[in-house]
Amino acid sequence: MLTNPLSFIQNKLVKLGIILLILATLDAFFTDFGIQSHYITEANPIMRNLYEGNLIGFYLIKIALPILLIGIVSKLKSRPFIVVLLNVAIFLYVSVLFLHFFWLTLAFIEM
Repeated sequence: MLTNPLSFIQNKLVKLGIILLILATLDAFFTDFGIQSHYITEANPIMRNLYEGNLIGFYLIKIALPILLIGIVSKLKSRPFIVVLLNVAIFLYVSVLFLHFFWLTLAFIEM
């Protein structure tokens, strides 16, 4: 029996993974902008070294990891602890994005 290709997107874990991908991509762009503008520094030493050594690699890692996660969770059944873990990761990314908006606001006020 053929399965609906859109059923992949209907999976709750995949939806959460896509939200995580969007947040990670925004985080990468804002982090790059903040570092290039000298408003912030990368707090994660691993990502800082990657950023300083290979900007394309920085973006690839930031974006590829959530894509890999989407691939993994698309094969899993929705279990409460996985949903909780993805929601915690989303909460953390949203918190980081609020920090980005905070320093962006301060940076534009200082202009």
